[in-house]
Amino acid sequence: MAVSGIAGVPIDCSGRFTGVERMPAALRAAGLAARLNLPDWGDLPAAIDNADRDLQTGIIGYEAVCTASQVIRDGIADLIRQKRQPLIIGGCCTLLIGTFAALRAEIGHTGLAFVDGHLDFYDGQSSPTGEAADMELAILSGIGPATLTGLGGTPPPLVRPEHVVLLGYRDGEQAARDGAPHPATYAPGMILYDAQAVQQHDPATLGQQTAARLEAEPGRFWLHLDLDVLDDTVLPAVDYLMPGGLDWETLIQLARPLAHSPTLVGADVTIYNPALDPDGRYARRIVDALAAIFS
Repeated sequence: MAVSGIAGVPIDCSGRFTGVERMPAALRAAGLAARLNLPDWGDLPAAIDNADRDLQTGIIGYEAVCTASQVIRDGIADLIRQKRQPLIIGGCCTLLIGTFAALRAEIGHTGLAFVDGHLDFYDGQSSPTGEAADMELAILSGIGPATLTGLGGTPPPLVRPEHVVLLGYRDGEQAARDGAPHPATYAPGMILYDAQAVQQHDPATLGQQTAARLEAEPGRFWLHLDLDVLDDTVLPAVDYLMPGGLDWETLIQLARPLAHSPTLVGADVTIYNPALDPDGRYARRIVDALAAIFS
C-alpha cells in the first residue's frame, strides 16, 4: 500500500538544534504535500534538547531521547490504529526507535528496508559522537539500554535481523576502526549491500528483490531513507559528508519498488539540514526525488 499522508518529527539527536530538526518545515515550504498530493498531519511533539553525553549509556541527551522516542511511539501507534500509512519527515534517524516500538506493539514484527549511508550500528561506548542516530539500528537489534531496546513493551529485538536489508552504507571500515559492533557478527541474518554493491546492481531490480524478500517474510515492512546515502557532491546539505554515495537517479530507482510494495506500512526520510541550504535548492531537489519515488 502507498503512503497516505505526511507527518513531521523535528528532532536533532545532537541536542544542539544544529538545523536538521528544521527538515520537516523546509520540505513543507518546498511544496512536499502538494507534490505528493497527500494530507499533512502536522508534527509529533518530540524534541531532543540536551547536548550532554550520559556517562552510563554514552548517549547524548539520553533521557530526552527516551522521552522523544516514547512520544514518537505513541504518535505512530495512533496513526497505525487509524489505518494510516505515514511518510514521516525527520529530523534524524533516532525516530526509528519509537517507530519500531509502535510497529512491534500494534502489528507485530515488521521488516525494515534500511537505505542509509551509515550502518548506524555503534553502541554508546564506540560511537565517536554519542548521537543516538549513530546507533539506532543496533538499538532496534537489541544492543543498547533496556529503556530503548524494550520500548515496545515486548522482549527485544524491536526488529529481527533476518527481517532487515541494509542498502547503500559506506562507513563499514570506519565503524570497524572505531570498535563498533558489526551486524554480520552481532545480528547475523541481516542482508548487507554497501554502496559499491548497490551501484554494481541494477537498482530497480535490487529494489524489487528487496521488496519481494520482505513481502515474503515477515509480510510487511517499513522503508527508511536517510539522505546521506547520496554522494556528498549531489547532496552536500547533510551533517556528515562522505564520498562514494549514490546519485539521485540510483536512489529513485532503488526506492521506487519499495515505496510501492503492497506490504509497505510506512516510510521515513531523514538527515537533510536546511541550515546548510540557504537558498533551498536542495529542499526542492529532495521534493522532486520523493515525488518520483512515492507518486
